[in-house]
Amino acid sequence: LKMAQSVDPYGNRTIGVLTKLDLMDPGTDALDILQNKVIPLRRGYIGVVNRGQKDVDSDLSVRDGLRKEEAFFRNHHVYNRQHTGATIKVGTRILSKTLNMLLMHHIRDTLPELKNRISLMMTDVQTELDALGSPTSASNELGGALLTMLSKFSSNFASL
Repeated sequence: LKMAQSVDPYGNRTIGVLTKLDLMDPGTDALDILQNKVIPLRRGYIGVVNRGQKDVDSDLSVRDGLRKEEAFFRNHHVYNRQHTGATIKVGTRILSKTLNMLLMHHIRDTLPELKNRISLMMTDVQTELDALGSPTSASNELGGALLTMLSKFSSNFASL
């Protein structure tokens, strides 16, 4: 969290994600952290249960892993919001929706400035192109243009 605070001092982009809640010792839980009481974060915390190595080794699909995670939170006496009334965020689906929402808000907030910057850059490039002049299209014109440029270069060089 200290590292996150050094790059996000106002906490606008920091979300605490608690993993492996299913591996906690019996009688312990992370409810106070999930309720944002221990080390408060502006965006709070989300608890998840990922597939473990045993699940991966036994080819448990991601979809089945998500079902297993939902069952864990639904059946856990502390993390089940219906039984405890706790206002907590748990589950990979909630994490995904939260991150998606934050990304959409970020895009919405930064897109106008990005469009302005691109427009200014396009104007600058067009100004440079206009200063270079129009391109010659016929190949015989290119030879003449090259000959003219070489003549001017020779004249300027000779006058030095």
